[in-house]
Amino acid sequence: MTEVEVVFLILITLLVSMITLLTGFGVGTVLTPTFALMYDVKTAVMLVSVIHLLNNLLKLGMFYQSICANVFWRFGLISIIGAFIGSSLQGTVATDIVQLALAIFLLIVGAAEFAPKSWTLRLPRNIDILGGFFSGFMGGLIGNQGAIRSAYLLNYDLKKEEFIGTATAIAVVIDVTRIPVYIVDQSAQIQASWQPLLLLSVAAFGGTLAGKRLLSKISLERFRAAVAAFVLAFGGYLLLQLF
Repeated sequence: MTEVEVVFLILITLLVSMITLLTGFGVGTVLTPTFALMYDVKTAVMLVSVIHLLNNLLKLGMFYQSICANVFWRFGLISIIGAFIGSSLQGTVATDIVQLALAIFLLIVGAAEFAPKSWTLRLPRNIDILGGFFSGFMGGLIGNQGAIRSAYLLNYDLKKEEFIGTATAIAVVIDVTRIPVYIVDQSAQIQASWQPLLLLSVAAFGGTLAGKRLLSKISLERFRAAVAAFVLAFGGYLLLQLF
C-alpha cells in the first residue's frame, strides 16, 4: 500500500472504532469493503479480522465485568461452530442469497426498535441459538458478524455496559475461531502486511478509547436507538449492494 492509502485507512479505522464501541458492530462492516479496494476479498477479510480481534481484546479488558453470562453462554458458544463452518467455506459459497436474507432480516429487526411499544416485533429468545450460529457463520464467511449479534442483543434488557461487554465477548470467541483458519491459508499475506496491521490496530485502540468517553454521555434509550439505526442502515447497505 502507498503512504496515502495507509493514512486513509488509519483515519477510517479511528473514526469507525469510536462509533462502533457504541453500536456493538461496524469495524468489520466498514473496513472489509474498504480493504477490498486494495486487496482481494479473502485477504481483506483476513486482515480486518486481525484488527477486529485486537480491538475487541482491548474492549474486553474494559468491559469484561459487565458481561451477561447467561446471554453469552446461550448465544456465544454456538457461534464457534458457525464461525468455523463459515471460515472453512469462505470463497466457495455463493453469498448473494445469504446476503439478501441477512439484509431483509436486519431491516425488520432494526425497524422493530422504532415500532410502537404496543407492537410485539421481537425475536423469540428461544431461537437466539440460531442467531448465534448465523452470526458466527457470517463472520467466518464474509467478515460481517456484528449486525446479527447486535440485532439479537436488542431483545434483552441490557444496560449499555452489559450490551458492549457481552457483544465483545461473543465477538472475541468468533474471531479466535475463524482467524486460525485464515492463517493456515494466508500466512504469507499476514507476514507481508504486519506494518499496516500494527498501525491500524493502534488507530482502532485510539478510536475505542475515545468511544468510551462518549458512552457516559448517552442515555440507554438513545444508545438502543443508535444500535437499531446502524442495524437498519447496514441492512439497507447490503440490499443496495445486490442491485
